[in-house]
Amino acid sequence: MAGSFCVSAPVGTVTICWMTSKRHTPKTVFAETTDSAPVYWECPVCGYLSGDPKFLDVEHPCPHCHASGKTRRTFPTDRVRRLDERIRAYERQGDSEVVVILVMAFLEAILEDLLDRIMAGHGADLRLRRTVMDTQRSIGVRIGKVFPTLAGEEFEDAAAELGYRDFPKRWRQMREARNAFIHDSPFNGPQETLNAQMATDAMDLLNQAYRLFVLLNNRFVADGVHKG
Repeated sequence: MAGSFCVSAPVGTVTICWMTSKRHTPKTVFAETTDSAPVYWECPVCGYLSGDPKFLDVEHPCPHCHASGKTRRTFPTDRVRRLDERIRAYERQGDSEVVVILVMAFLEAILEDLLDRIMAGHGADLRLRRTVMDTQRSIGVRIGKVFPTLAGEEFEDAAAELGYRDFPKRWRQMREARNAFIHDSPFNGPQETLNAQMATDAMDLLNQAYRLFVLLNNRFVADGVHKG
């Protein structure tokens, strides 16, 4: 991936542009799978994420930029971790409808974090990132326009290349079901329920989302000029 990319916000004439270049990205080490949110550590220099416990040792060099000696931050954030805990509690209670609704909110939060990290990783300051995200609130626009503009390729293509070809389609179908359940549809009829199978599918998306997020981060965030 090489070239310059820009994203414009419709308020005023806000435009972000930067140059990107293709660099080798080492194989991602995933966090251990548990019944809770996984734990990853972030290199504060380049933004690379790893689930390798050796990354806790600040003297262990980052496999991407080889930096050492600086404290690694934990991913996901406390905000995402609290939402994850709440979703899993509702799943144990068998509340399928709440699980599907909250997983959709979780995925939107994960995407927002990813877009913010891509912009920050390429030098956009907080004010500019906030303006872009505040003026591009639609999940469809964020996936269909903002992500391709920042990353230089479609979200579906990036997911497929990273081994998650079906993820975007399944996410879209689940959003459509969630929207039909919450909002009466004069075209397709209302979604009367979000059943147990849909909740199971939603949890599968949630668990996959962590790994896909980390892979996307390591490709499109750690590939840039990280500004912390």
